Amino acid sequence: MSDLDKLRTERESHQAHAVRGSGTRYSEAVDRYLGVAAYRSHEPARPVATAVPRGALARTGLVLVGVDDTAASYTALDHAAIEAELRGWDLRMMHVQRAGGLRSPPREAGARLLERLTERVHACSPSVTVTSRLTAGSAAPLLLVEAKKANLVVVGHRHGAAGSVFGVSVSDRIAAGHNGVVMVVRIPGWPPGPGFGARPIVVGVDGEDSPAVGFAHAEAKLRGSDLVLLHAGRAPRSERADTVGGVRMQRRFVADDPVTALIEASSRAAALVLGRHGPGGIPSGLLGSVSRSVVQHAHCPVFLVG
Repeated sequence: MSDLDKLRTERESHQAHAVRGSGTRYSEAVDRYLGVAAYRSHEPARPVATAVPRGALARTGLVLVGVDDTAASYTALDHAAIEAELRGWDLRMMHVQRAGGLRSPPREAGARLLERLTERVHACSPSVTVTSRLTAGSAAPLLLVEAKKANLVVVGHRHGAAGSVFGVSVSDRIAAGHNGVVMVVRIPGWPPGPGFGARPIVVGVDGEDSPAVGFAHAEAKLRGSDLVLLHAGRAPRSERADTVGGVRMQRRFVADDPVTALIEASSRAAALVLGRHGPGGIPSGLLGSVSRSVVQHAHCPVFLVG
């Protein structure tokens, strides 16, 4: 069985067991992306009946996503496109090839990659306007320059592969060096089991006026998701639930250290939201210790805010 056949079999198995009809915009978008052909297929992705009509929302922002020819990057693109669709924003893909050397992939291969990924987004999210940029050089600095034009930056988290174009070091540098919101997509074992799209947003709480809490509430409302406010390193208390601004919110208090608690919570979350906790601008290790550890080990995408 070829790799493509395996991917198709995996997709069909997911479709047969997935939880449908949850009613949230986010879960419907996730199912849509899981329901089309694999990235490496040379066949054009086919539009699906549940696609959102063009012009449904006014475009006032931009999502920037770094892409390359890896599975982690493909998953990051899906989540970037979903975020653009939910917000009514444009999507820009940026592919950075290494400059010089015999191992540099030809420009034509990069152009074909961007064309293939653009077709996938058009098939699954026809309301999203997609642009792309192909360039050569050092990925992190070039992405950071482009990120100044974006409202949300999305990068994939690579497993190992030190020195790769969109590897761990690049995602860390973007997360630390960009002043705006960064989404690091790390989802081991993607595609997920049933019900991923119906999971809540979890935000690590270190203060009620934290920008992370405000962003998490807005993201949950946009998705139609529940929101869990996780107070880690606190004496356990009774959990409290309430509805605020149309979002069902639950407060959890756990005695575990924040890293342990957040990583454990990530296995049941659609996304984590954390404060960045560190100055930006210098490309090495300036994320806060909690944020850095969670990004390295989370089981779901992580938004870094503030």
